[in-house]
Amino acid sequence: MDQEKTILLRCGFGRQDITPPLGSPLVGYYKPRRAKGVISPLMIRAAMFEAEGEKALLLTMDLCLMTKELCTEIRTLVAENVGMNPDAILINLSHTHTGPLTNKDFASDTPADPNYIAMLKLRAVAAGLEANSTLVPAEIFYAKTEAKGISFIRRYRMKDGSTKTNPRAMDPNIDHPLGEPNEELRLLKIVREGAEDLYLVHFGTHADTVGGEHICADYPGFVCSILESAIPESRCMFLLGPQGDVNHLNPLAPSSGIVGKGKAEEDPIQRAAHARYMGRVIAEQILSVCDRARALPLGAVRFGALELALPSNRECSRLDVALKVQEAYLASYNEQKAGGSKQKISGFNMSVPEARRIIRMKDAPESFPYSVYALRIGDFVFAGLPGEPFTEIGRRIYRESPFDTMMLCAQTNAACGYIGTEKAYDEGGYETVTSSYKKGVDNVLVDGMLSLLERLK
Repeated sequence: MDQEKTILLRCGFGRQDITPPLGSPLVGYYKPRRAKGVISPLMIRAAMFEAEGEKALLLTMDLCLMTKELCTEIRTLVAENVGMNPDAILINLSHTHTGPLTNKDFASDTPADPNYIAMLKLRAVAAGLEANSTLVPAEIFYAKTEAKGISFIRRYRMKDGSTKTNPRAMDPNIDHPLGEPNEELRLLKIVREGAEDLYLVHFGTHADTVGGEHICADYPGFVCSILESAIPESRCMFLLGPQGDVNHLNPLAPSSGIVGKGKAEEDPIQRAAHARYMGRVIAEQILSVCDRARALPLGAVRFGALELALPSNRECSRLDVALKVQEAYLASYNEQKAGGSKQKISGFNMSVPEARRIIRMKDAPESFPYSVYALRIGDFVFAGLPGEPFTEIGRRIYRESPFDTMMLCAQTNAACGYIGTEKAYDEGGYETVTSSYKKGVDNVLVDGMLSLLERLK
């Protein structure tokens, strides 16, 4: 009889603006930038789930990076104010490259504005409280489709045998892409009694289409605004999937992006044209399946986490060379900042990003603690991985997961860099030479997540 008992699921929603003031330092590229304007606002969105007295909370944030320490502090603050277990809170970052610093900038060592961090914490608490105060009975529906032609592998084998990230469009030296994008698009539709329906949209590719010095939530923000405009009485949240080796650029096509009239470099509206296009493609596919999404059985709310030890990519044998590369880079940066021309760093068999990784990790431990997370709502699971795992890692977890309905989210509860496949480390390239983790990390991560999912089954 217990198995036939109907469990009441309640869901609440909250939203807060976290757009920083103009002049704020931005993060996402290897050059310092300051916000000169706003193309679209940055938001925190919150979805609270409650069944039989147990709560779980999803927080999505239009931010590029966040340390595990800051994520933990925010989760603890929200939990204390709402009255729930902090382990039942997942923070998923959209990874927009036109958002504010939340830690020291890797491009210039500029620190984050403490006033912005204080505001971010307060807004996260406010979003959680709003979601908790708007709990109403709900039903959940699931659909899966594809968003084709907007996500592309960014790592390529060149004809000289090297591996290059984001080669120029139609580069004749390209031999073949090193992998395949995951074009799956997942939807969890939550029909709330007497309140707006909630659309949780899940897709995995880099949110770095805009660039420049204007704040923008990139394509995830446009997905939300377009769907909310198209569906009356609706709210939308975007959840980022594994995307460490994919983005919006297609080097095998003549044009890498969608632009209108005018030069994209000069016009911030045109800079956002491709992000808006991606948002429309995703929204169109969601609209095509949202009314045919299948109902999922309601059930208890459960959550869990599992701490792993990921092997460190520490390398001290080339530290002297790395320091020289860093010195040359800083000299070029300071000259450019003083009004001079940009100087090419040459004469070293090492890139600036690789040098920075070697210097950053000269005193690193043998391994790093790393946690995987999961929230179960009935038969549906939100699984969370910190950092930027490659798409194949996501495919492996989906293939072997004990759950048929799931969203595997990257950049969750921490942004800790790239996590490549074993094959990718053999191939080389920007992502693996800059990663804090060494070859074999994918197997540790996949085994750990599958173990956690089995515990929640």
